[in-house]
Amino acid sequence: MTASRTDRAPRELERLQSRLRGTALTPGDEGYDIARRAWNLNAVHRPALVVLAEDASDIRLAVRYARREGLGVGMLATGHGTGVPGDGLLVNTSRMRAVRVDPVTRIARVDAGALWTDVIDAAAAHGLAGLPGSSATVGVVGYTLGGGFGWLGRRYGLAAHSVTRAEVVTADGELITADAGENADLFWGLKGGTGNLGIVTSLEFALHPVRDVYAGNLYYPLDRARDLLQFFDEWSRSAPPELTSAVTFRTFPPLPAVPEPLRGKSLVAVRGCYCGDIADGRALIQQARAVLGPAAVDTFAVMPAAGLAAISMDPVDPLGAMSHCELLPTITPDVIDALVDLAGPESGSPLVMLEVRQLGGALPGPATALSPMAHTQAGFSVNAIGITPTPERAAAVEAHLARIEKRIGALATGDTYVNFLDLEGATEKRVRAAYSAADWCRLVGLKDRYDPSNLFRFNRNIPGSATAEPAYSY
Repeated sequence: MTASRTDRAPRELERLQSRLRGTALTPGDEGYDIARRAWNLNAVHRPALVVLAEDASDIRLAVRYARREGLGVGMLATGHGTGVPGDGLLVNTSRMRAVRVDPVTRIARVDAGALWTDVIDAAAAHGLAGLPGSSATVGVVGYTLGGGFGWLGRRYGLAAHSVTRAEVVTADGELITADAGENADLFWGLKGGTGNLGIVTSLEFALHPVRDVYAGNLYYPLDRARDLLQFFDEWSRSAPPELTSAVTFRTFPPLPAVPEPLRGKSLVAVRGCYCGDIADGRALIQQARAVLGPAAVDTFAVMPAAGLAAISMDPVDPLGAMSHCELLPTITPDVIDALVDLAGPESGSPLVMLEVRQLGGALPGPATALSPMAHTQAGFSVNAIGITPTPERAAAVEAHLARIEKRIGALATGDTYVNFLDLEGATEKRVRAAYSAADWCRLVGLKDRYDPSNLFRFNRNIPGSATAEPAYSY
């Protein structure tokens, strides 16, 4: 007589636990709540099981277990970006943080849970740099699989463009290699497909010879917002690809960790990073100083490439956040009016940040590469973020983001950037808008081939053309 699924489940879990090098946790187990917690506290995972993986073999075991038990699979390293919170099996890769840098080939190899801070330190020892975003505490693999858009991006492209090889656990629990010569179609889809095709257990990518940059912020009172946006519009038209720059509205909390000149204030800044000849970078920023006049706070200086996180000063500790993004073709008078109304001194904005960053340069990447920005011709991204420590604050942030979506969305291209889509913003429509029609069709084909049952669905999901029920193997 065949055992019932109910009778079989505890034995299957015991079998999994006995084979893991890592740890399997169920609700109520000590450590479960920490293991399932994302950095964004609004992303509440409620998995039936968390596997704290020690290596790729643990991930293979976890995936095979999930298939047998009919559980969807999600991945968590840091949880800075969460599409759909998981209620199936959550693979936590935070123990897999090995990083190896080859200074001769300028290639870094990282395990699934490595943070950018791990790579930054290892690469800087050889005068090299990867392509991190604004925060060094973000996981390398998740960030890179969604594109990876940082302060060196206009010169060197998205982080995904620098990937040279990946090892991947597929939906059938096999560990395979993907690069330009082996499983090349999968390799194409990994570099921007955000974990829809498998769990990357290790990633290799090129590093770049950047030791020092000229970077920082020119902060002004909010009533100078229109001046900064008008200057930024003109200045950005002739900006070289070595310069990645933005206009950013920031509200700083009154906390000791915030530098005193910024503490508790709302300001608007021209910010950026120049990764070419330092003298040229100084000259470009001097143009901004000459036109805009003395800043309330001027932090531009020569800094090591390892210190890029100081530009954005993103929070490090976990918190609840909500966001919205759009891509703009150009900065027009209507765009400037809208941004001043939404983030200027009379806006009443509850947001911690609204940033308009220049695109272009190397960011579009090769025409044949997968683009998680839909091969957009947009000139600028708009990214708005609010912190939500209380229900009242969350309601205010949500309402303001809705205003931004309506006002800025009417002036936008309609494309999105997949890494900026989180939680309620990661709808099927918005995820699809991050890809061109041709790229989306190819991704769906790859999903049908590599994950036809949509096992990997707790993400910015690409569901495939005909998602079927998971196959069980008892």
